[in-house]
Amino acid sequence: MATAAMNIHKTVSATDLRDRLKDCLKAARNNQVVLIENRRQSAKYLVDKEFLDTLVEERDSIFATLEILADRDLTDRLLNLSKTIDRDAAAGRLLTTADVFGK
Repeated sequence: MATAAMNIHKTVSATDLRDRLKDCLKAARNNQVVLIENRRQSAKYLVDKEFLDTLVEERDSIFATLEILADRDLTDRLLNLSKTIDRDAAAGRLLTTADVFGK
């Protein structure tokens, strides 16, 4: 899983955003973020959709990991299995995906 890093590329006012929307949209690419500041509202970020989707995927992965860790019995089983997995794989005691699910 790749880790997304956020870099604030530029800070603009809401007026500048209106006046230079095309430039701001170009600046908000990949992990580059545009911070929009406004006197009347809280600050906002302008981000690339692909970058935000990556953050959402990472968040989902983190929540899935936390859900597993919250189940103490499952966590203990996984930790115990991890102690023998290399030996079991080397000895051929594990099934392949094809063995389990067919072709």
